Amino acid sequence: MRALLFAAAAGLVLSGCTTTGTSTIDTAVQQNLPKVCSALEVSHVAFVAVASTGKIKDKTIAKEAAAYAGVETICADPSHTTAVGAAIMVAQAYSVVSLALKEAKNAE
Repeated sequence: MRALLFAAAAGLVLSGCTTTGTSTIDTAVQQNLPKVCSALEVSHVAFVAVASTGKIKDKTIAKEAAAYAGVETICADPSHTTAVGAAIMVAQAYSVVSLALKEAKNAE
């Protein structure tokens, strides 16, 4: 479900790049950023829960924490960056958090 929300948000951004102007891209990102940030939050909470078991490498925990912290402010208040910049940063963080969560689930 989280991957589907992320893919939908990315699809709207990319379709806007090829067919419409910048304001439409910004609007699409602004409308979908809360969904992507919500998916990121759910993944982060799940990772923290699994990481608390102590079975996750410190390196993975540090990467996940840095990725999440890097976009936490943007998700709370996207006005700190452009809409497209926010989407890119959140997408990168989502990728890191998702990979960390997969590693955490495999370590159980």
